[in-house]
Amino acid sequence: MSRLFRSLAIAVLTLVPGVAQGDSVSPPEHVAVAPDLAVAASGEIALLWVDRSPELSGENPNQDRHLSYTDLYVAISRDGGESFGPPAKVNRDVGVIWGQSVSRPRIVSSPTGTWHVSYAANEMHPTRGKAALTIHYTRSTDAGVTFEPPHRLSTLTDTDMSHIIHGGYMSAAAFGTLTSSQDGRVYVAWIDTRWMSDDIDTGALYTAMSQDDGQTFSTEKELMKVGICPCCQMMATADADSNIYIGLRQVMEDGTRQSMVARLDAGETEIASMGETGTAPWKINGCPLKPTVVATHGDSVFMAVYSGGEKEPGVFVSHSTDNGRTFARAVPAHPDALVSDAPSIAANDEYVMVAWHAKTDGPRSVFYRRYDLTGAPVGKIMELGTGDAIAEDPVLAVRPDGKFLLAWLQDDGIHTAVLPDDTGETDVGMR
Repeated sequence: MSRLFRSLAIAVLTLVPGVAQGDSVSPPEHVAVAPDLAVAASGEIALLWVDRSPELSGENPNQDRHLSYTDLYVAISRDGGESFGPPAKVNRDVGVIWGQSVSRPRIVSSPTGTWHVSYAANEMHPTRGKAALTIHYTRSTDAGVTFEPPHRLSTLTDTDMSHIIHGGYMSAAAFGTLTSSQDGRVYVAWIDTRWMSDDIDTGALYTAMSQDDGQTFSTEKELMKVGICPCCQMMATADADSNIYIGLRQVMEDGTRQSMVARLDAGETEIASMGETGTAPWKINGCPLKPTVVATHGDSVFMAVYSGGEKEPGVFVSHSTDNGRTFARAVPAHPDALVSDAPSIAANDEYVMVAWHAKTDGPRSVFYRRYDLTGAPVGKIMELGTGDAIAEDPVLAVRPDGKFLLAWLQDDGIHTAVLPDDTGETDVGMR
């Protein structure tokens, strides 16, 4: 593996509301997590993240990941990711955001330039007095300066499964995803527990769709009533023809939990195909909390996932040439790593980029590698030169000029880098 030795543009964000850009001072309770990136056709870049609520940080140390004491923020870059503007708070109610690295809020841009955001939030049931998780949506039509009041997309049901669901929630709609398509539609999908019982421990797949750039949404629609691994976050993307692909993990009849890609034809809300991603069957008595990430180019679908069913578990990569119906046998992204996990994936017109975090002979670090559009690896596995700091949870996006933008967590803050055009040795210059 090669460390990075040539100049690489990096922006280090101070993700604390009210603290000036570039200021290194962070309060001790500050913890930024769950980043997501999106790029608008105009070239503007949105960075989304979850942070402890300043109003609640003194009341609860947020040590229980099942409780919400966090808020959601967006910062916009207008110079290709070299710098980011001041953060804008997304949620209206204080501390309602439920988000971690395994259940990230999502942001996308539509062709109009609208920023769309979906997230899971805490709610109290109005009659039962118990906490529930529900899926909310909001948007910004003023370039990320402000966000509209959120809309709940999932039904707050009367089903009480608090004796089964971790954290004591009576129901949960969470681990969701979001995408927009070239035909102007916005899709939100999530995993729902409303059909869980003492005999059924899998989730349902629900979606809601907007045909007017997020002004209104359809009533939620059930795509699968059972069989979804309930805590493996999904990821959605749209191809150039506005077909939707959702990476998920399905619980099979034999008890294995198989990484899959579901395809929805443009404008439809029914699953047209469900393709196994070429990973080995993984029999595990519980949810592994691992997403299946997807990207597209033409008729090809590319995916990356942590696979625990392999002889040597870790991040595996595969591709499909028939719109996700079938996939080639998945291959390891980092066969020499002691541990590899948390992949992200993106594609431009020349390459597919995969990033992940791994441990080799030092602390956890972020690695990345290019693949060509046939799914073959190009060049070496590259490691971000972050020294002795722990770097993790990368996320990728593609700028309009084709360059890949990478964000990751380090020292309770979020860093971004524009990756080089070639596969030679590069350097990370922190600033």
